[in-house]
Amino acid sequence: MNFQHLIKVEDPQKYIDMAFNEASKKAYQERQKKSPKKWTKTDKSRRIESLRVETVAKRLAKDLKTIIESFPSIDNLDIFYQELIKTALDYVHLKKSLGAVNWLINTLKRLQAEYVRKIKKSRAIRDMNAARKEFYGRAVSLLKQIKKELAFLENSRKIMKSFPAIKTETPTVAIAGFPNVGKSTLLKEITGSEPKIASYPFTTQQLMLGYLKDKEQGLKIQFIDTPGLLDRPLKKRNIIEKQAILALKHLAKLMLFVFDASEECGYDLFEQEKLLRDLKKEFKVKTIIAVNKSDISSAADLEAMKKKYSDAIFVSAKKKENIRELTEEIKRKIKLLRKC
Repeated sequence: MNFQHLIKVEDPQKYIDMAFNEASKKAYQERQKKSPKKWTKTDKSRRIESLRVETVAKRLAKDLKTIIESFPSIDNLDIFYQELIKTALDYVHLKKSLGAVNWLINTLKRLQAEYVRKIKKSRAIRDMNAARKEFYGRAVSLLKQIKKELAFLENSRKIMKSFPAIKTETPTVAIAGFPNVGKSTLLKEITGSEPKIASYPFTTQQLMLGYLKDKEQGLKIQFIDTPGLLDRPLKKRNIIEKQAILALKHLAKLMLFVFDASEECGYDLFEQEKLLRDLKKEFKVKTIIAVNKSDISSAADLEAMKKKYSDAIFVSAKKKENIRELTEEIKRKIKLLRKC
């Protein structure tokens, strides 16, 4: 999903100016046209004033409709993005603001019909002018009435444009583990390319995205490394970070937890195991354990890890050892999950 297409929401005055300018141009063009022989000056004015009302109403409705159509239907989004929106924005306010814009579109259509009828029934040119001016005044007043809603939508647009472009339909593996355990290096080795960097809203963190394709098996897997998010216990998080993690929880189909058996990362194995337990409670998805830096870890530590985690895969991202074995296990697990 990509939110870059969201259209800038302008201040009410900008929409008013554009609509009035378009109406003035069309009125001028109409004046230059040759009128039917039977038309009087009053008939010509009736046509011009009706045209000005129709043009303003239609232009405003068109611009406002463009705003609504550029915003996605929140309830139809993947739950990952629904959670992001609910975390980053006032979800109820967003829906009400879009509803206010939709209300104004319908009101403008009704007023257009009402004032065109009034102009057509008028016999004096001054009455036609007065009706058109009255419509202009009401249109301006109504648009300014939703000024706060438009400002809120513009602010929401800016926030939503910062959302990462995640392929929510693609099976996703969340990579977790303490800082400096080798997650980003492992991601690069598994996918065979440098990860893409994407911002993650309402945090100072960035996501590292990588993709693994296997044409023979018809597989495409999305990997997300989350520096600063899945690298410390949840109890040490603020509310916003916890909500950011909960959004990721809806996306991940599999978790790849990376241990540093050498403890070179600055966290001992006890702390790393505690983080694993913490994340498994939250994510409740299948987990693959990769024990990294096995080439520089002590034999005793490796043996202890093998006893505790019999399914763990011992790798060295730096030396590219057992990367293929780990990759095949990820593919196997994803294929099994797809069958469920």
